[in-house]
Amino acid sequence: MSEEKQMLLQEQINKIEDVIATLNQRFQGEDLDDETNFLTIVRDNHKEIK
Repeated sequence: MSEEKQMLLQEQINKIEDVIATLNQRFQGEDLDDETNFLTIVRDNHKEIK
């Protein structure tokens, strides 16, 4: 995989991690498990590809 694609994947991983952290921080006590679980799966899949 080209270096450019790897950099893009890493940027996407970082953004997804930021979104997960923000959801967990700002919406504590609300039922967001489905959303954060989905984002975690996407993030992990990106890490595997990279």
